Amino acid sequence: MDLVNELPRRVLFLVSLLFQLQGIYGLTVQEEDFRFCATRNHTQKSSIYYKKHGNFISIENHPHGLYISAPFLPEDGNYYLKDRNGLYRFCVYGQQATGLFRLHYGNRIYNLSTEAKGFLCSSNVSGNSSQGSGKPSSVLHSVSYAYNKGSRNQSLPDSSAYKIIFHESGSADKKSSLQVCEVEKELEDLAVALEYPISGRRNNSGTFYHYLQRLDTYLGKMDFKEESRTLGKGRRLRASVWNVLPHKASLGLAIHSKPEENKEVRGIDVTLPSILFATTPRGRKQANPKVVFMEVSSQNQTLFQPHQNSGSILGEVVFGISVADRQVSGLPKEQRVALTFWHNRLLKNATPQCVFWDTSSNAGQAGFWNTSGSEVKAGRNHTICLWDHLTFFAVLMTSSPDLDHIHQNYLTVITYFGCVISALASFFTVCYFLCSRKNERDSIVHIHMNLLWAIFLLDVSFLIAVPLSATENDVACKAGAMFLHFGLLACLTWMGIEGYSLYRLVIEVFDFSTRNFLLKLCLVGWGLPLFLVTMILAVDQSSYGPYSIKVYETSDRYTNATICWITNKHINSILNLGYLSLVLLFNIIMLAAMVRVILKLRHWDYRQWQYAVMLLGLSCVLGIPWGLAFFSFTFGTFKLVSLYLFTIINSFQGFLIFLWYLAKIVQARRSASAQLMSSNSGKLHSSSSML
Repeated sequence: MDLVNELPRRVLFLVSLLFQLQGIYGLTVQEEDFRFCATRNHTQKSSIYYKKHGNFISIENHPHGLYISAPFLPEDGNYYLKDRNGLYRFCVYGQQATGLFRLHYGNRIYNLSTEAKGFLCSSNVSGNSSQGSGKPSSVLHSVSYAYNKGSRNQSLPDSSAYKIIFHESGSADKKSSLQVCEVEKELEDLAVALEYPISGRRNNSGTFYHYLQRLDTYLGKMDFKEESRTLGKGRRLRASVWNVLPHKASLGLAIHSKPEENKEVRGIDVTLPSILFATTPRGRKQANPKVVFMEVSSQNQTLFQPHQNSGSILGEVVFGISVADRQVSGLPKEQRVALTFWHNRLLKNATPQCVFWDTSSNAGQAGFWNTSGSEVKAGRNHTICLWDHLTFFAVLMTSSPDLDHIHQNYLTVITYFGCVISALASFFTVCYFLCSRKNERDSIVHIHMNLLWAIFLLDVSFLIAVPLSATENDVACKAGAMFLHFGLLACLTWMGIEGYSLYRLVIEVFDFSTRNFLLKLCLVGWGLPLFLVTMILAVDQSSYGPYSIKVYETSDRYTNATICWITNKHINSILNLGYLSLVLLFNIIMLAAMVRVILKLRHWDYRQWQYAVMLLGLSCVLGIPWGLAFFSFTFGTFKLVSLYLFTIINSFQGFLIFLWYLAKIVQARRSASAQLMSSNSGKLHSSSSML
């Protein structure tokens, strides 16, 4: 009897299926990441209810409506179904690429959400269905479920409610293979973290590197059937995975990136030897080994940033290469991994170095760039790196020394010779001044003599600072460094006093004959440098001692030249360069004011060479050529020329001031002689007229 009573119902179901089922042939198949389809019996007025809820997708059917929840923001909300009663085929689709989460109900399409770009994918074939005690009219029939692009539908048991659980964080570590969408989600999360690092963790590169290694493992587990698969479209992180087929494993693998003309690194070619795919660590042949190739940007200083600045990364891109389930190291020289970086022509002072990111340090740092196991072949538009292992690689651009050992020797000879001549000239000038019977009348010359004393001390202290560094007497080296620093500060201070004094003399015609004023100038000129040196010694005695200077023979070979000097780089950079900058700025302003007055008072006649000599002498007295020291921060031929000019002019500063002082004496004597002759001729004319 039951079978007889059930037969009309089944016939009715088949008839309805043939004539009333809507949308069964109208659905367009697209590249969706998620698909859930079922047949619903529409028996009364009902609606579609959608809301954002949880980390899963829930589908529940009731006579009065179809309830759907998912972890995506709703587009509109609820939808009223105006269709007539009958059986309807519906499908829920999710497309991660476009962010669309939509419902196809019969012949109608409802966009439930456009925020499904962070779609969670599942590696579990069957959904978790809940067999509720719902009415027969609320039970869904012919239920199918599919995930991952291009996968087949999987049948699910009939029920009125379904709960589809997705991939949870941390579960991928326990699996031997992963779906593409799972790895894609991990890559996108890490790319977002690199693009927008959390405040306070910007330099936590160790944590990010751990995530990057985990992603490398996931990429090696990714299951796909094509020969290669590329993930990531952003500028921070991209990855490609190759299935090395058996007939190609014996030939090795060649990877060629797509050329990009608008970038510093236009492309990269990778050649992997066949030895990488020959055997597994246990000696067994590996079935379809996978090669993982990653491109990571280091532009925002989140990854691959050592504690010490060792150079800039070419193109700000780091490339990671690995073979799944293999630790590759110690490759023979003829079977090394070759990376060819295609780039624009490098700067003249840039030297490429093949480096890899080394995390083996126990010094508490995240890592550092290491050149071990590499060989570099540099060309005009490309750099070839040969490696005996696989990890994360880059080309590090280091500044080549503009001064080789030949120019270093020339500058050293010029410096020593100039210091000796300058010291002798300064000493002779001071002695001549002290022996002169007119020294009391030329009060401004007292300031010149103090400057020459400071130059004499600077030259002598420099000449003894180098030999003292060769001794093992630490106290003597500290004393020599203090003496040299005192001479430098005294020289700069007296150059500033010279600028002030000459300005007052030329502009205001100030009288320097008062001894009190000269005494005050001496207290500033000698007392301020002594105070600064004493303060540095009191704060930290180790601030003075042997200081090493690298003298390059080639771009990577150098020797250390030692001198007794300041060991603290901050003192040298802040105090010395800052003090020099202030003195130069002040004296340049003073010199400009004096030149303006001189040009107004004197006519530009045949004696213009005298004015030129006077201005050049004033420049040397005021230390204007010391400004050439700032051009040492440049590079190339301009830096080389500026260093030679700085060395020649400043090493001979005492001698140049001596010549300027001598020219002034000669000029003064000629003027006195001319006045005397004019006076005598006047007297003779007077006498003859009286006759």
